[in-house]
Amino acid sequence: MGVLVVAALVLGGVVAVAPASASADCAITMTLRQGSTGAEVMCLQSIVGASADGKFGPMTLASVMAWQSGHGLVADGVVGPLTRAAMMGSAQLPAGCQAGWAVNPFTGASCTTQLPAGCQAGWAVNPFTGASCTGGTPPDNGDLQGGAGSANYSLMSEFASEQVGEDEEDVEVAGLEIEAEDSDLELTAVRLVFVQGTAGSDFEDYAAEVSVWLDGEEIGRVDGDKFNDGNTYTSTITLDGGVIDEGDKGELVVAVSGVTNLDTNDAGDTWTVDFRSVRYSDALGDSTSEDPATATKTFSFESFATAADSRLDMRITTGTEADKINKAHLINSHLTDENELKGISLLEFTMEAEGDSDLEIRDFGVDLVVTGAADVDDIIAGGTVATTGGSPEVFLEIEGQRYGTAGYNEAAADNREIAWTDVDYIIKAGDTVTAKIVANFNALDTDADDADTILAQLTETQSDDTALFDVRDESGTQILDADIVGAPTGVASTLRDTGFGLEFVSASATRSHTGDVANTLDHDQGTFVIVFNLEAWDDNATSIFLDESTPMEDDGTTSITVTVQGTDTYVTSSVDRTGGDSSNDLSNTREILAGDEVEFTVTYVTAAGADGLFRTTLENIAYALTNVDGTLTVSDTEIELTDSFKTPELSLNFDD
Repeated sequence: MGVLVVAALVLGGVVAVAPASASADCAITMTLRQGSTGAEVMCLQSIVGASADGKFGPMTLASVMAWQSGHGLVADGVVGPLTRAAMMGSAQLPAGCQAGWAVNPFTGASCTTQLPAGCQAGWAVNPFTGASCTGGTPPDNGDLQGGAGSANYSLMSEFASEQVGEDEEDVEVAGLEIEAEDSDLELTAVRLVFVQGTAGSDFEDYAAEVSVWLDGEEIGRVDGDKFNDGNTYTSTITLDGGVIDEGDKGELVVAVSGVTNLDTNDAGDTWTVDFRSVRYSDALGDSTSEDPATATKTFSFESFATAADSRLDMRITTGTEADKINKAHLINSHLTDENELKGISLLEFTMEAEGDSDLEIRDFGVDLVVTGAADVDDIIAGGTVATTGGSPEVFLEIEGQRYGTAGYNEAAADNREIAWTDVDYIIKAGDTVTAKIVANFNALDTDADDADTILAQLTETQSDDTALFDVRDESGTQILDADIVGAPTGVASTLRDTGFGLEFVSASATRSHTGDVANTLDHDQGTFVIVFNLEAWDDNATSIFLDESTPMEDDGTTSITVTVQGTDTYVTSSVDRTGGDSSNDLSNTREILAGDEVEFTVTYVTAAGADGLFRTTLENIAYALTNVDGTLTVSDTEIELTDSFKTPELSLNFDD
């Protein structure tokens, strides 16, 4: 602020007191009135000759009213647009004069200026003629259209308790909706004030930059240290290119970028932001600075992980192909040749990077469980490993590529974790990728045996182990176990030297006979049909002989077994080859040659035993390796039958 200089001179018996002059950077950009405080009040006081203490009190009010009266303005004591324009135009006063002087007390020269015809104090341009009121050329306002403009303000409601993350860029924290009236408005500056809430450090310790955006386009940016404690965390940001057309509403948004390394003690601290002043120009060239007088918005600074809300969501995949892996099935093993036992898929699942951060998978783990065998490495190739360590031939495939180096994470047992280090795979924020657990098996003439089972699973036990499971956000912070969700788990599948695969084709349920309501013995009948493909493995030592016996309920020894929901009474049932070559069919079996795939249809016609809903489900398949009645069975525990091989429900009536 300028230095108060008082000169007492006797001019014609009048004592003239020279008020303090404003310094070169003194500016008034907002409406001031009694009760206002701050640097702009001190600037005002230096102009009107009041004591420059930064407080707009009664003495300053009287000085302002006197100044207004002496300059042809309404003496209301409010420093609004017209008064500000007159005060800030004092640079046009005659040489040696200061604002408020009628006569230079040192020279006796007049300090009054003659306004151009038709102009009033504070006008830059005559709104009626367009002529300059400053003696110069009217300012160039480009393509702005309209007359004397004004603005209406409202605080945007969509911003509430926003979080600015560590090293996160341009997080929107508050916004004004500005309506332009009677003219296009060009926004030239905005004055922002940040006030500590729970914060205990300077604003620059939290914010790297503050930017201003109009309708999604950046129009201003300053470093966070412009809001230092010396200016009570206040700064005026010059705006460039922000125009709101007459009658339209623009959204002026403040965004904050977090510092790279937020102090741990500052995480979670809150601040409020206030739009203290907005400056704009209208089509006539008038410049207005005013307080929107809206409420403040509160926001906080958080660690990167908290603000990004990072989460890894893992889910088991479904669908025809995935079901062949994730549901119970026979695993095509081999008695002697390990070359036939490579790349066996044990589990397929998806991983989604939720939140605003990319996620880097550094380490990963899965649990393998076997039955029949004493140790996981009896089945998994890679050599016998009595303790942790070793090189199990288990692979993590992501989008078809293998990542990481596998090792046992637990000592020998029938339940062991596999740990992959140096995975170094990045999932982009919002993306979902497909992953598989794939393994090479030992042949059945070693420690593995026919009918052993194996399953792969990812449970909370694995994802909660931060040494086994290491997932990082963009800041390099390991996300918490609570942010790794999902537990994709397969079903125990059975190793078989000779076997087959099943594929569901279709199923139907129809009312094949509608009972006569007049005949209490004539009931509804339903026909239930299940169609499936059976593929005999091409390396089988022999053909597969499917038993042709009539499908029965609760008979899993010599025929195909079905479960009927609602009744145990049937009229007829059959299993028929409906696809493929039937020339090899024998008297009591359907032969499927090694490598062949054959379609079969199971038909079950039932009579309702009671009113209700009915459904038929494939429960068990009887087969043999020679042309005899079924001596072997595959049940729902070995192949996922009941959940996949079933008809729709059908409503049947027993009587009326």
